[in-house]
Amino acid sequence: MYAARDISLDVSRGLIIALMALDHVRIFFSAAQFDPVDLDQTTAGYFLTRWVTHLCAPGFFFIVGLGAWLIGRKHGRLKLAGFLALRGLWLVVLEFALFGFAWSFHPGWTWFGVIWGLGAGMILLSVLLLVPRPALLAGAALFILLHNAFSIPSGGALAQILYTGGWAQLPLFGGEVILYPILPWAALMMLGYAIGPWLMPAGQSAAKPLAFAGAIALLLFVLVRLAGYGQSPGGGFEGQPDLGWTILSFLNVQKYPPSLQFALVTLGLLLLFQAWTAGRQAVTGPLSLLATYGRVPFFFYAFHLFLIHGAALLVAWLLGWPISYLFWTGEGPNLVPPEGFGFVLVGVWLTWLAVLVVLYPACRWFGKVKSGSGHIWLRFL
Repeated sequence: MYAARDISLDVSRGLIIALMALDHVRIFFSAAQFDPVDLDQTTAGYFLTRWVTHLCAPGFFFIVGLGAWLIGRKHGRLKLAGFLALRGLWLVVLEFALFGFAWSFHPGWTWFGVIWGLGAGMILLSVLLLVPRPALLAGAALFILLHNAFSIPSGGALAQILYTGGWAQLPLFGGEVILYPILPWAALMMLGYAIGPWLMPAGQSAAKPLAFAGAIALLLFVLVRLAGYGQSPGGGFEGQPDLGWTILSFLNVQKYPPSLQFALVTLGLLLLFQAWTAGRQAVTGPLSLLATYGRVPFFFYAFHLFLIHGAALLVAWLLGWPISYLFWTGEGPNLVPPEGFGFVLVGVWLTWLAVLVVLYPACRWFGKVKSGSGHIWLRFL
């Protein structure tokens, strides 16, 4: 007998989805002409608004791994491998065929973003299912723990796709930004899959193992951050003139590619959050809203990009902002708005809440369609 759907996993996915929307609203609506995690230019509000969204990407990859464990537990590794390979290929195709346009509103514009990274990770996991779970767990954990200890040459498209990321000249594609190289992100997915039986015995989130794993991850983060290990050169912690900015500096970890410090602090917080919601048969209030989004993560992703980008274009036209900024025609994204464009931070937050409100009815409707249908193709949405 198999367990019912895990509400805490839906809530955790919903939190990730909601925070992701905040980051994307910030990209298309913010007036800030600086990197929000550049401590020499940012404000505490902008820093924390960007920093909290760091939980999204590692959460996506880790929870995909947990979800794969649940599917494999129910249907077996052979069916799981086929599902992961097909869905991974589907995501990679959509990244370049559809989502590049959603980001840029420019036909033919592409980049190697999070959907590409998730798809590539699923394909890799479908192959690595042949590896015994203990060996897969050991390999993923060792990669995450040790990869910052080695100097990986950044030259060459293959090295950039697999590990370093950045701008690369690729056959067939030309110049592309590789935001999500395969191995550092896929390792988080492998970890989620391999540790699934311990965190989710009987197919349900277990509060004590989740809380223990989250606490250990955060403790390790503090230790390695203080020791200066697990971050790229020049990315360490530096004391600041006052306590507040010192705390922000301590939290300012490297995301691209994800450092050990980044993985520990983000996954630690997410595991504690999932532990807090574990064991609940039902949720109400804000947690219920998050669960609704978390039941349809791909549906939300696909629609929220077009909604946010389209709304930004409409608002820019109505308010007289420079519209050209919203059309990405170069090899990378537009991240520094021109003078006269965008809202201050409060406006960004209000726009984010409006996006969540607008998308809620559609997510609730599709969640009911998806749960009430046995069609396998709905799993791809």
